[in-house]
Amino acid sequence: MKKQFLGAAVLIMALCCSLQSKASNDTVYYKNGAIRFIINKGDNGTNTFLQLNGEGGENLLKPGRWSYNYFDSRMTQHGYTIQDNTVADAYWIRQRNGKPDSVFSTIVYTADQKQQLADATAALYANLKYPFKAKENGVNGTVYVSFVVDKQGQISEVEPMTKLGYGLEEAAVEAVKGLKFTPVSYDGRIVSMYFELPVKFLLQQQ
Repeated sequence: MKKQFLGAAVLIMALCCSLQSKASNDTVYYKNGAIRFIINKGDNGTNTFLQLNGEGGENLLKPGRWSYNYFDSRMTQHGYTIQDNTVADAYWIRQRNGKPDSVFSTIVYTADQKQQLADATAALYANLKYPFKAKENGVNGTVYVSFVVDKQGQISEVEPMTKLGYGLEEAAVEAVKGLKFTPVSYDGRIVSMYFELPVKFLLQQQ
């Protein structure tokens, strides 16, 4: 059976905090090896604290809406707003142009923002090209690309997170760089936003 690339590559983009398409658990440890927290990243875009401990192992989870902050090994500050164990927002603070910049990885999107993300996803089809080498070798796969949309709506820090080869990462990165975003508004202000975008390349038999 001859394999042919039908139209543009299929893109899967979940409208969630970091635009991930698969569930996973993230575990963060203290220096002494104790578990600091475990977050479940659901495939529906909801991130949930499964466990949150003090350095001595005491349970820090509590009901209601509250905030949690910590510094990682690189002394980067991370913050969460938690609503009944569900992550309402998440961010880290870095220095950018000599000033602190909060980069969010989780927010609660409005209906208009979800539509803008869907429009940006659809626009990627026009720029995404299936690499010739991948087609010739019958290579399928999903490339994950991370990037930041800054307060001007510009895309920066575009990086592939996978190593499938055959030019798939390069094609996905090039397509992502062509996306257009409206600056992200959250809690009454414009914020920098971190995304992880899964791009699926699929060859179908014909």
